[in-house]
Amino acid sequence: MTRIERFGWRGEPGPGIGRVVRAHGDYFHLVCDECPDGEVLARRKKSAFRDAEPPMTGDFVRFAYNPSGESMVLEVLPRFSRFERRSPSARRGAQTLAVNFDSLFIMMSLDRTFSLPRLERYLALAEGVGEAEVVVVLTKCDLPGADELVVPESVKIPVVRISSVTGEGMDVVRAHFAPGRTVALVGSSGVGKSTLVNALAGGGVAATGDVQSWSCKGRHTTTSRQLFMLPDGSMVVDTPGVREIGYVGEVDAVLAKGESTHRWRK
Repeated sequence: MTRIERFGWRGEPGPGIGRVVRAHGDYFHLVCDECPDGEVLARRKKSAFRDAEPPMTGDFVRFAYNPSGESMVLEVLPRFSRFERRSPSARRGAQTLAVNFDSLFIMMSLDRTFSLPRLERYLALAEGVGEAEVVVVLTKCDLPGADELVVPESVKIPVVRISSVTGEGMDVVRAHFAPGRTVALVGSSGVGKSTLVNALAGGGVAATGDVQSWSCKGRHTTTSRQLFMLPDGSMVVDTPGVREIGYVGEVDAVLAKGESTHRWRK
């Protein structure tokens, strides 16, 4: 098996195919067969992307390899899955959050930030992900009162409750990881995406941070998308925390055994 196949490539392997593991402006870190042990730093060829969306972490791209100079990304190859939201910018277009994943983990924490309307918005957006399974992962199930927070039976996709403290649910989560498969993690800051990556990797791969006690909001420990290969040969894309899904100013609800406490979120 070639290196690009180990990183999830499903087509015919060959020269000039890479996968983006990190992106910085016009520059992209690629894994590819041309560099069997490391990464190639390639620049986006601007003339090739005048009318096309630029590459992002997780993309498979075609590139011109230059071992003694600057390699160039020429095109983004077709994506088999994609998760996007309404952009928070003034133009209100679509913003892509993750691409080319086999499983999408929608992550929320079982603390007082748990919001059923936000979960419903995530699930509505996830209906168009393409060839991928969607799983709701509820973190911090060891917290006091977490058992009282429930997801209604109308949610028909798998729901897993996990704890990085007790290890509850981790075996169920690990069942979604296998060599060559990619799992994308999406959710607000502080829900435990980076903590989950570290637990799966068996070490400090991704930076983690505490949730601010005064606001229950997490700090942005992941500031850019990164693709990690785990020891078992599976891959995970850790995305920056999402502050809003859908329209700003909607009413959120915290569900506790059928009772809703409404509050305005800004």
